[in-house]
Amino acid sequence: MRSQTVPPVATTELYRELHDHVRDIILVIDADTGRIVEANRAAEQAYLYSRDELLALAIYDLRLETPPSVTDQMRSADRQGSLFETLHRRKDGSVFPVEVSSRGETLDDSRYLLSIIRDITERKRAEEERERLLITTQQALATREEFLWVASHELRTPLTIVSLQLHQLRRSIDRGDTTDRLTASTEAALSHIERLSALVQRLLDASLLEKGPRLDVAEIDLAEVAHNAVERVRAQTEAFGIEISVEVPVVRGLWDAVRLEQVLINLLSNALKYGLRQPISVSARVDADLVHIEVRDRGIGLAASETDRIFGKFERAVSTAHYGGLGLGLYISRQIVEAHRGWIEVESAPGRGSTFRVTLPLGSPAGRDQSAS
Repeated sequence: MRSQTVPPVATTELYRELHDHVRDIILVIDADTGRIVEANRAAEQAYLYSRDELLALAIYDLRLETPPSVTDQMRSADRQGSLFETLHRRKDGSVFPVEVSSRGETLDDSRYLLSIIRDITERKRAEEERERLLITTQQALATREEFLWVASHELRTPLTIVSLQLHQLRRSIDRGDTTDRLTASTEAALSHIERLSALVQRLLDASLLEKGPRLDVAEIDLAEVAHNAVERVRAQTEAFGIEISVEVPVVRGLWDAVRLEQVLINLLSNALKYGLRQPISVSARVDADLVHIEVRDRGIGLAASETDRIFGKFERAVSTAHYGGLGLGLYISRQIVEAHRGWIEVESAPGRGSTFRVTLPLGSPAGRDQSAS
C-alpha cells in the first residue's frame, strides 16, 4: 500500500483546526520581547479581544500579577517546562484565575514560549466552597463540643442536687421526721426538678424554633404579660433581694402571649444573671403602630463587638466558667420577636449595664401560621 504525503498547506490547515478546537487557551509568545505571535479561538473568547488585537499585545498586557518574567519562564521551560497559577485580565478589565503550562521551543533561531492556559475560575470557586464548608464544619464541631460540655454541666448540677435531696428525704422518712421537714425537702427537690425541666425545654425550643416558631396570635394586654413574666422570676429576685420595677402601660396588640412572656422571662433571667444584683427595670412605650419594650440592668455590660453575636445559638459574651447557661435564651428570644415581624437589639457598655429593646408591631404577624405550636 502506497503511503500518502499530506501537503504542507493541508498540514497547516489541519493544525489550525486542531488549534482552534482546543478548549484551553493557547498563546505562542516571543521569548525575547514577550509579544504574542499566535493565539487560538479560545483565547479570543477568554480575553474578549479579537485575534488581531491579541497579536498586537504582549503577555504583560494580560497579566494582573507579576509571575516569572518571560525570560525566566523560558529558562525554566527549556529545562522542564513550567506550571504556575496567576491572574489574567480581560479586555473589559475583569479578572479571572488561570493555570499556565509552558514549554520552550526554538524555531529558525528564534525562541518561543508555548503556553497552554486554563481558566480555573470554577476550580477556585469549588476550592473556596470546600474551604468554607470545612471551616463551617470545624466551627459546628467546636460549638457542639462546647454545647455538650455546658449542657452536661448545667444538667448534671440539678440532677445531682435532686438525687441528694431525694436520698435525704428517704432518710427523713425512715427517721420519722416532722411533716414540716419532709415538706421542705420535697419542695426543694421540686424546685430543682423545675429548673431541670426549664433547661430541657430550652434545648427543645432551640430545636423547634430553628425554622421559626408558629404563633398562637390573639389580642392581648402587654402590661399583663409583663407582670406575669416578673412574677415568674419572683423566686430568684426575692432570693437575691433584687428589685424589679415595671412601667408598662396598658397596650393591646395581636401577639402570642405565651411566646411574648417567654421573651420577657429570658431577658429578665439574663438581667438577673449579669446584673450584679442591681435593680432591674421593665418599661414600654408606643410609637405610632409600634411598641418598644425595654429591659434594663445595671450590671457588667458587654463590649460593642459582642452586641450582635450574643443573639446566636449557644453564644455567650462571658466565660462559662464564671456564668452558667446554655446560651439559648437570647437566640430563642430573637426567633420569637422576628416571627412577630419585630426586632430585638441591645445597647451596652462594659461596667455600665445593658438595655435590651424589643420592638413589635401592634398588628398580626403577616404570612405566619397562627395555629398553636
